[in-house]
Amino acid sequence: MIPTIEIDSDGNIQTIYTDEIDLYALGEVHNVKRASNIEFDEVNQEWIVIQASTGNTIHRNKSRTQAISWEIEELGVSGQYYKE
Repeated sequence: MIPTIEIDSDGNIQTIYTDEIDLYALGEVHNVKRASNIEFDEVNQEWIVIQASTGNTIHRNKSRTQAISWEIEELGVSGQYYKE
């Protein structure tokens, strides 16, 4: 996936953090908020994506790699859960 950045008219940046984009090259980084957490559900033996703002499980997958890919796609700019 190619990382994307959205910059609003006030200069605020929205993005899924990745080391592929050097945000520090743009200046100081402030007001960083976590969009989600990925945890292992032992009972169901799968990885779950938990939306940080609600605490709700929004995705499940047996593969951690696939859960992370889903998280990046759906919580990133223009994703299903972007800015919720």
